[in-house]
Amino acid sequence: MQSSQTSSSLSPQNAPTIIIGDTKITALSDGYFDLSGPLLVAASGAPLSPSPDPLHIDVNAFLVQTPGHTILSDTGCGHELGPTVNQLIPNLRATGVVPEDIDVILCTHIHPDHTNGLVDDSGSANFPNARVFAHQRELDFWLSEDQMSRAPDALKGQFAWAMKAFAPYTDRVEPFESGRIIPNIDIVALYGHTPGHCGFQIDSGNEQVLIWGDLVHAIEEQSRNPDIAFIADVDQELARGARKRMFDAIAQDRILVAGMHLPFPGFGRLERDGGHFAYSPN
Repeated sequence: MQSSQTSSSLSPQNAPTIIIGDTKITALSDGYFDLSGPLLVAASGAPLSPSPDPLHIDVNAFLVQTPGHTILSDTGCGHELGPTVNQLIPNLRATGVVPEDIDVILCTHIHPDHTNGLVDDSGSANFPNARVFAHQRELDFWLSEDQMSRAPDALKGQFAWAMKAFAPYTDRVEPFESGRIIPNIDIVALYGHTPGHCGFQIDSGNEQVLIWGDLVHAIEEQSRNPDIAFIADVDQELARGARKRMFDAIAQDRILVAGMHLPFPGFGRLERDGGHFAYSPN
């Protein structure tokens, strides 16, 4: 990663927007969750105490407009997850972009708050002209009847939702594993939260933005201690390693980040603060 001096501005619709070179990245809110329970996990595997309760989690997605593509990174929760979410499409329209304009969807991973928004309540595609890019590991895991049959009962519904969300895109799903997806957008492996969880680095000359997906869920706690995991991390140790590795790189190179569960609008920076990190909104 290289050093970035990224400028920010507001779009005419007052949607929070970052412009790097000829690429515009606009934050879109899908809503939020206030979640209760032991959600954060210490390195020992024990629930973190004290832990925020409820834990407020914003749900963000990002519209990326390049000279050649109109891209959506993640699609929010759709209609399945309650009354405080499913705001992405109205907020997308407020920017002047309609779902039919989206030609590429980049999935950081397949979890219901990131991919259920691929479809409407009837199961029809919300984005009829989009190709959907997802990591091969994610597709192999979440769209597998065999994996669903072996999953705990509490998780079987997530597999069913994933299969429903991807069903209308069968001939438009583009698996990836590494490298460059489309011009100036590279895959960054961040495995751990899910088997193929990844980020997307957007480059424009010497400017970069890293969309880091679900690298964090509670930035205040996890920036001070990257060893803190989230209870939904499939492999908590692998997720810790990805977080520490990326925190080091982001702080060293002063990369602007965009996070799905950072406080909206989800743009910010990390700096070293003694033996820890400090997060500041951009």
